[in-house]
Amino acid sequence: MRTLGALWCMLALAATSAPAGEAAGVQLKQADDALEITLDGKPFTTYLFAPRPSMNQRILRPCFYPVFGPNQVPMMRNYPLAEGDPKETKPDHPHHTSLWVAYGAVNGVDNWSNAPKAGWQLHKSFEAVESGAEAGMFRETLDWTDAEKKPILAEVRTVRIPRPKDDTYRLLDLELTLQAKYGTVLFGDTKEGGMCSTRMRTELRADKDGKNGRLVNSNGEAGNASWGRRALWVDASGEVEGKRYGYAIFDHPSNLRHKMAGQPDGVYWHSRTYGLLGSNPFAIQSFDKKNPEKGTYTLDEGKELTLRYRVLFHLGDEKEGKVAERWEEYAKANGSVGSRPADRLAPSASPSEACRLPLRLGLGNE
Repeated sequence: MRTLGALWCMLALAATSAPAGEAAGVQLKQADDALEITLDGKPFTTYLFAPRPSMNQRILRPCFYPVFGPNQVPMMRNYPLAEGDPKETKPDHPHHTSLWVAYGAVNGVDNWSNAPKAGWQLHKSFEAVESGAEAGMFRETLDWTDAEKKPILAEVRTVRIPRPKDDTYRLLDLELTLQAKYGTVLFGDTKEGGMCSTRMRTELRADKDGKNGRLVNSNGEAGNASWGRRALWVDASGEVEGKRYGYAIFDHPSNLRHKMAGQPDGVYWHSRTYGLLGSNPFAIQSFDKKNPEKGTYTLDEGKELTLRYRVLFHLGDEKEGKVAERWEEYAKANGSVGSRPADRLAPSASPSEACRLPLRLGLGNE
């Protein structure tokens, strides 16, 4: 279990300016179990793609943790990846791991929860790990499996991190290419999933336990009214130590079911006031029981489906953060999130062992 002392150590490192001579731009450093990503020498996020020896329970899927927004403010909750923060509410949903990809009905397999019979996402290799002055990126191959680790679905996951022009915002672009490499894949209609999922820190929560959080979508539907609604984006914001911070998830207009006859543009969102926020392109009736169309989606053997998302971390609420304007910019962007080849990095050791991220994961549901 990670202690609060280790947490403060990590935060102190995050707040430190880049040392003299530190490479500018977006840098990715590969260790045995993670990619550590910095912006101008300051930590942005760590992509945990394999279990760490310090874990006393299993982790089923890769995730990004920690994630720092403007002014090096952590944006996601610590539990279950770290414990001991007195500002966090009572632990719940241990499968909500910061920022991650998951879905609860893949050929009947639960690849959402951490239940004993849940499926895995297993890292296979990196096709590219690139740093650059204006952007960094990585491209990973994974298998989605059943509980016995038998492959069901192949995925190529491409992540691009543009270098922000200033410290008022940060961006993370995610592209998921799902491949029916092992046979036909059936995605069921369930609310239990998010192809871009997040679990926000306590101060951003919009429920009664949150201090002053705000959850709102592109239609202006706020709080509980945003759950199960079709929208272009959803934003969460709240006050952290006297200043407001937030983040939004964008659904790309090329995504599955972004356009549906007689429906608002966008997809359905699993947006909970207790802190969960995720985009769900497969569910329909699980969110809208009156809709005659089933969300079940079949990916035929040999075919592939690509989904694209952007996560914007910003100062202020959705208006100050220019969320609507920045979604329009994103929607007009063409093609893949992958960048042209940049400065390729060989695997390297991670920073100070004393402040490495010890992790703990529990089991849970929903």
